[in-house]
Amino acid sequence: WLALHWLVLPHIDDWRPQLEQRASAALGVPLRIGSITVTSGGWVPALELRDVRLLDPQGREALRLPKVAAALSARSVLALQLRFEQLLIDAPQLEIRRDRQGRIFVAGLSMDAAPQVQTADMAEAWADWLLSQHEFVILKGRIRWVDERRAAPPLELADLNLVLRNGLREHNFRLDATPPADWGQRFSLQGQFRQQLLKRPSELRSWTGQLFADLPRADLHQLRRHVDLPFELSEGDGALRAWLDYKKGESQGVTVDLALRSVKLRLEPSAELLDLTRIEGRLQLLNEAQLLSLQARQ
Repeated sequence: WLALHWLVLPHIDDWRPQLEQRASAALGVPLRIGSITVTSGGWVPALELRDVRLLDPQGREALRLPKVAAALSARSVLALQLRFEQLLIDAPQLEIRRDRQGRIFVAGLSMDAAPQVQTADMAEAWADWLLSQHEFVILKGRIRWVDERRAAPPLELADLNLVLRNGLREHNFRLDATPPADWGQRFSLQGQFRQQLLKRPSELRSWTGQLFADLPRADLHQLRRHVDLPFELSEGDGALRAWLDYKKGESQGVTVDLALRSVKLRLEPSAELLDLTRIEGRLQLLNEAQLLSLQARQ
């Protein structure tokens, strides 16, 4: 830790090529860093990376991060692994695309390029590392989903903010994003979970907690363009809040408060169309041992 303060940090930008090389080898794709500066000289140093770029196999820019701020954690010495008190990414822009053949590309990189087992192992390793950091923050992000297979118009989430905080056994997060105007208003997704002791953070089967979603106004029939629904939904908009309870990675129940209007749906092709002027109230589905119950209130 002393060597980090006295030998590494004062010359961190001089070692940028070596850092790029190590990071590129770990990611499997070229990584470029515009500059690295030390923004804090305290016991817990903070770094700022500017113009971080991820390149695809053809050398084209696939992802740009204008600013990455990282406050190193002293726990790195005990864990023998790079740990951060806070890792902040400012104004990232990411595109996820599915082509006509069904292949998925994230930031221009094919998810089918590596063998499935290797991809799964890499995803688990990254999840373990991310869920071991004290705080991970994204501010003013933008995600664009393009589905060429469905020939659907692009779906873009703007002004995306994400805060993920991790403890020894706790994982809490909150995500807020703004969908297109015809989809509805800004929505929120929150989660509070605890995991079993001595389990890997990425083992979701050891997680217990609750997931909460709040959609102040949403046009539900827009889902038809991007998701295969188990029923036919031609209209319907309103507000929705939902709580999903999990125990050891399995759903224990869901509670939904809804207030929808102009709902037109067909539960199966041979059924008649349900044309509802308004539907509101609370629905609760409980999944217990050898018991499935559905309750409706108001």
